[in-house]
Formats: sequence, structure tokens, C-alpha cells
Amino acid sequence: MRTLKIGLAALLAGTTLSPSLAAAPAPASTPASTATLARQARPNVVVILVDDLAWTDVSANRAGTIATPNIDSIGQAGATFSAGYVTASICSVSRAGLLSGRIPARFGFMYNITDRGDVNHGAGLPVTVPNLAERLRPLGYATAAFGKWHQGSTRPFYPTNRGFDEYFGFLAGESIYATPDSPGLVTTPTAFDKYKPETREGAQGLFEGPDMTPVDQPHAYLTETITEHAVDFLDRKAGGKDPFFLYVAYNAPHWPLQVPRVYFDRHSEIKDPARRTYVAMIEALDDGVGQILKTLEAKGVGKDTLIVFLSDNGCPVQFGYCTQTHPWGGGKFTYLEGGMRVPFMVVWPGHITPGQRVATPVSSLDIVPTVLDAAAPGTPLPDELDGVDLMRTLAGTAPKVRRFFWDQRPVQALREGRYKLWRSRDWKESKLYDIEADPWERTDLAARLPKEAARLEAEMDAFDATLPEPMWPLHSTRAIEVIGRKTEFVY
Repeated sequence: MRTLKIGLAALLAGTTLSPSLAAAPAPASTPASTATLARQARPNVVVILVDDLAWTDVSANRAGTIATPNIDSIGQAGATFSAGYVTASICSVSRAGLLSGRIPARFGFMYNITDRGDVNHGAGLPVTVPNLAERLRPLGYATAAFGKWHQGSTRPFYPTNRGFDEYFGFLAGESIYATPDSPGLVTTPTAFDKYKPETREGAQGLFEGPDMTPVDQPHAYLTETITEHAVDFLDRKAGGKDPFFLYVAYNAPHWPLQVPRVYFDRHSEIKDPARRTYVAMIEALDDGVGQILKTLEAKGVGKDTLIVFLSDNGCPVQFGYCTQTHPWGGGKFTYLEGGMRVPFMVVWPGHITPGQRVATPVSSLDIVPTVLDAAAPGTPLPDELDGVDLMRTLAGTAPKVRRFFWDQRPVQALREGRYKLWRSRDWKESKLYDIEADPWERTDLAARLPKEAARLEAEMDAFDATLPEPMWPLHSTRAIEVIGRKTEFVY
């Protein structure tokens, strides 16, 4: 199929969606469409990772009422994956998988990095595991990371010691967006708040530069500040002789719920203040994504840039603001679909046919091989990578059936084709779901399909047996109800 070159700016114009369109039923997903495998040497790369954004909460998936025209434009100019997965339903493990291109459990990164107390001081993405920036810099890429790191907060793990030339952001798993007394800021408590969002302490503070110099910006809204750093980097690097890799890791819409009042006031139709703030935060986030896209076009490099957008995991239902009317509206900390099925889009003008909606399952593990194949065409990929080039999926040359493993003992999961195995070692339970027929995961088919259940159990056992011990201990597990389904919470 002939591919089309298309500018992002043209797609950004007039893309604001009405509430009725945003709430329309999702169109039927189509099989993976074809895409050219022709390569332009060393494209620029932008990876935009957001935090705790549910699959339902981008209007491209048409499963809710939130309008995200700028985020949607990425899929409109390229491909939207309706079965895009991440490697864990919690932040730091998911990010380790994205950045390394490897299932994190393979190297012992099995549980979240905790910022409070001394549960796992010194934890981080092992320095023996290269991340994408460390692989791209030797190819001549200028590299920058802005936003949430959560891959280790001690010196060996600093982003500027892990392949990134520039950094601004916070090293921990969460941060306030601005001090609650900031003029024009709305701070909304939730049903699950354990502590007040008042300070930036330790790794939750803001840092900048090669030595992680502390930065004091008490009243600047962090989503906007991250965008400003990204735009500044593009202003300086776009159009230069070297390509660039820009990793924009927004913490929105992660707790705490804080947003400028100008966004909050636009949503008087939402009566619940927590949900209203959450939606407003997503709107502010979408505006930031739009500024990045417009800057790429203004600098004349939009057509030469590979862009990936995704969330690190799903929405945490215990906070009370997630979508409750869709099976994938929440599930962070769990291995129901809403925990690790996320908004996932990619665009590469001239290489990916615009407007595709792809039902074939893909993974954040696929980002590293996609970028490396684009940056160094013809060079064999490192053997240890677990993903598949997304261009192969789009071209229909990827494996027809893939296995996706999630292992956060005691909870484990495996998807192969239409079937998904979920099991808990603690509860001594295994369940088999047909994800295509039963997206709510309400009907256990293990007794009806014992051979299929036993086969997937054996595959899960074989995978689990290859893994090392976790590098730091499990924090907690407990029963939790996720949109009407009892499951096990793992942290």
C-alpha cells in the first residue's frame, strides 16, 4: 500500500471534538494494515509517556467523554493500537520495560520503587541493562529527558548518568504539581489520600542538569514546565546536523489532583470535584502535547520524526476518579486488562499509513526495537530485546501469535491470542479469560477449556522458572474491587 506523507500541523487544525463525538461508540478494530519498511536514516524520536491515564481517557478510543484532540492527532496521522500493553501495572516497573525493551522481571525489576522510608534505597534500573538513550547516543543522537524518572534516585541511576545529555524533572514516583497555595491552582483531595500534597521532599524535588541541581519552582504548574523544557530542547536541537531523542515523561494525570483553575472552570458539567479535576488535568496535558507537536512542525522536522505516545499503566480506581462504565477504565496495581492495556499511538510521516486503528496486540517492549531499526536500518537488533518492531506489526510480518508475560509474584498473567491466564500464588487461584469475547474478565473458562488452561499454566511456569529473584522486596498485596471485579492488588 502506498504511504502518504502528511504534516502534523494540518491534522492539529480544527480537531477539537464535541462531547457527543467523544462519547460515540468505538469503531470496530481492524487487523493490522500494511506499512512500508523503507527507512530514512536516523529519524528524530519523541516518546511521550504519561502517567496513570486510562485506556478510556483519550477520545481516540471513544470510550468516554474526555476530549484529547492533540493526543488523538498522533493516531490520526499514524496508527492507534487498541490492544497496546505495558510491561507492568505500576509505574517504575513499566518504565523499566519501555526504556530497556526487556521484560523487567528478567533482570529482577519486579516491584515498584518506593520513595518514602528505606524499603528499597538504592534501587533502580541496573546499570548493566542499557536503556534506549544509551543505545542511541553512540549513533549520534542528542538526548534529553524531562519529567518523571522513577528509575533510581541515587547517583548511579541519574538520567544524566544513563545516556541523557539533558534532564529536568523529579526522580521519584510522584510529585506535587505546584504548592497548594499557588495563585489560580485547584487542589482536590480524593477518597484515598493518605498524606497532604504540601511539599517536595528528597527525590520528589525538582532537579536539573548533569549534577541534578535542585530547582525551586513552587508556583509553576509542573505539566506546563515539562512542556516548556521539551519545547526549548526542540527549539535548540531541531534542524541541527544530528538527530535527537526526546523522552517527555509527564506525571499527569497521576495523583495529587492539581490543576490551574482556568482548566477546572471549563468543566462545571462534572459534579464530582475529583473527577472534574482529573479531567481538567488531562486537558492541560493534551495542550502540552499539542505544543510539542506544533513545535516539531514549526521547526520543519515533523515529517522526519517518529513519535510514540502511551501511558505507563491504567487508572487507580481506589482514588475514586476513574471511568466506571468500561472494563478498561481502571486497574492500576492489578493484572486485569485495565491495569496494563493503555492508550498507545505512533506516527512516522511517510512511513506509516495515516488513520490506522490496529487490533493486533503490541507492547511497550516494541518501542526500543522500532526505534533501533529506524535509526540503524540493517543492523541486527540486540538478542536480549523482548519486543518486535512496530513496523513489522503494521506491515503484517510480525509473528501471528505473540505471548505477553506479566510476572509480579504473587500475581502473574499471560496473554496468547484471544486467551489470557491470570493467577495468584497467594490465593492459589488460576482463571482463564477470553479477552475478545469477555473484556470485563467476568467468565472463568478454566473448567470449560482445561487443556488450554493447562497449556498456558505450563507456559507461565516455564517463563517464571527462568527469572532471578526480585532485586528488592514486595511492598504489599491485598484484595481490591476494580469496576465490580474482585482481584489482587500488587505494589
